[in-house]
Amino acid sequence: MTELPWGLEFSAEAEAGLAVRHSFDALDARLSVTVANTGGDAAALKRVRLTAPLDLPAADGSLWIQGRYMQMDAFVHAFGTPEPEGYSGDAVRTDGETRRYRSREMVALTLPVRATPAFVAGSLRGDRFFLDLEVELDAEETVVRSIALVFDLTGTTLAPGETLALQPVLLSEGRGVLPQVDLYADEVAAEMGARVPGRVPTAWCSWYQFYDRVTEEDVIRNLEAMRASNHPAEFVQIDDGYQAATGDWLRPNAKFTSSLGDLAARIREAGYRPGIWLAPLVLHESSEVLREHPEIALHRPDGDLLFVDTWLGRCAVVDCSHPQGEAFLRGVVGTMVKGFGYEYLKLDAMAFAAQPADQVRYHTPGTTAASNVRRGLEIIREAAGDDTFLLGCTCHFLPAAGLVDGMRVGPDVKAVWNDGPNPSVRHAMRMTLARNWMHGKWWANDPDCLIVRDTDTALSEAETRFLATGIALSGGMVVASDDLPAVPEARRAMALTLFPPTGVAALPYDPGEGPVAGAWRADLGEGRALVGALNWDDTPRWVVWTELLRPGEVAFDVWNARLAGMGDLLLRPHEGVLLQVTAMGQAPRLIGDSGSLTRKDLFVRQVSGRVQVRNDSARPRVVAIEARGQRFDVEIAPGEMRWFD
Repeated sequence: MTELPWGLEFSAEAEAGLAVRHSFDALDARLSVTVANTGGDAAALKRVRLTAPLDLPAADGSLWIQGRYMQMDAFVHAFGTPEPEGYSGDAVRTDGETRRYRSREMVALTLPVRATPAFVAGSLRGDRFFLDLEVELDAEETVVRSIALVFDLTGTTLAPGETLALQPVLLSEGRGVLPQVDLYADEVAAEMGARVPGRVPTAWCSWYQFYDRVTEEDVIRNLEAMRASNHPAEFVQIDDGYQAATGDWLRPNAKFTSSLGDLAARIREAGYRPGIWLAPLVLHESSEVLREHPEIALHRPDGDLLFVDTWLGRCAVVDCSHPQGEAFLRGVVGTMVKGFGYEYLKLDAMAFAAQPADQVRYHTPGTTAASNVRRGLEIIREAAGDDTFLLGCTCHFLPAAGLVDGMRVGPDVKAVWNDGPNPSVRHAMRMTLARNWMHGKWWANDPDCLIVRDTDTALSEAETRFLATGIALSGGMVVASDDLPAVPEARRAMALTLFPPTGVAALPYDPGEGPVAGAWRADLGEGRALVGALNWDDTPRWVVWTELLRPGEVAFDVWNARLAGMGDLLLRPHEGVLLQVTAMGQAPRLIGDSGSLTRKDLFVRQVSGRVQVRNDSARPRVVAIEARGQRFDVEIAPGEMRWFD
């Protein structure tokens, strides 16, 4: 067998009667693992563990921890530093003598003692089995003792003499952690046939203003405001609160007097594309569909229905391997898309479908927790068709790759700064940015909604800027979620600056800074970039912004609509600053625009040593110009055209 990266030597642990073999192909950096039943009886598999000792100094090292879906911890841990506060703690285990960090599907490890300091291990498929990756250190985190691959095979039975091939695992080493993570993302995308939309969608969503209290009147009022102002969002998405019950998706409740089809038609007539929220794999205990068709739901081994506690109430879970469960999903999704005309489906609560096969009875033998989620998404995609935008939410990442177009990668935002691991701006943004590496590789990342209102909120202006900065740095979807007619003009202008998104996810300046970096950069091409600095602290922070620029670059402060001044920037507690950065170039030229991160509705043309700038939007904007050896800010009114020499 070819030598593994970092000289790793794995040994296997499995139940008696099982033979575990592995081989490594250095050309594609893949570890192949097989499990064979060498006994005389059928074997019910549980877990297979491969462990490799390391015994390497941990000094100045760090670890990228990844969760399996949006609420599961994702952060960078610098060895020897305190455990980060406000996370669930599920990724860390200690017994007084050792500390064990558990990452899901992928882990990235940096140890400067190695000639190639960066190492990545990750599952390349997620359609059947989950993979945990465990890194063990001594209690003081001075030595990395081992790394282990733990395959969850629950629900799989091998006949005597039968051999099972597990999903391939990427094992790669290099000089930098970012290129190694990028390689992993590319390999998964190729293996799973990832769907990446040609442009990153934008929308208005009802949830973060109205929650499940939303009425048809709320939706129509915002729709009319969008039409009147020519709001640049592409979709109007109705969220939780319209349905008769969770599971009874095709019947609206009394707050919605129109049919769902008529409402979709009205959205389309206003010039927008209709979208709707579903939690298609859970059924409320009081739902009509569960009462009439209990066979579509998972049952426990003793025959009783399985119920899980969710934020939607006590729910049963769809058995996606059951023919009637499949028929239910096809009926709901097919009617929503082809019957009612919804072009965007937000698929929530999907993770509840990943029930361990030793705790439920799946209709089809061999179904695993991962494959039940995967099968549900396959059915939904087939019923929706290729042209429907599918957004995963509370959904396992790898089982969804190749089937969804977008994915929520962090927990919910909320109009509060911090509430530990519960919904808040701070937790949503730190988890979202930790998964920027997925964006544009597996799907379009969804950083969750933009909230800019100044009433009915606990967010300060600084915290609102932080949220807008984080969403911009994600490069992902931009989804407004305020009651738009009530948003004041200054806050509305802030929000509209993000439409459309750049589509480029920022990278951290220091990938070893934990638990999440404070400075990020997204290179947009043509000598332009976005640079963001985030103050995660409760005290003010000075930012030496010039240290974030490359030689010759100039910066425009987007939120303050001015060229970045001399000296350092003072960020208030929980504030974000967003800089449009431009490389050296021939003047006269445009170097900044407060109206749009992508210069939308701004006509710019260089002619014979002059630059022409025209504001084609309906609101004023400030542009920064470099001409005659000077840089200056100019406000341009709607429809105004200016020439600069």
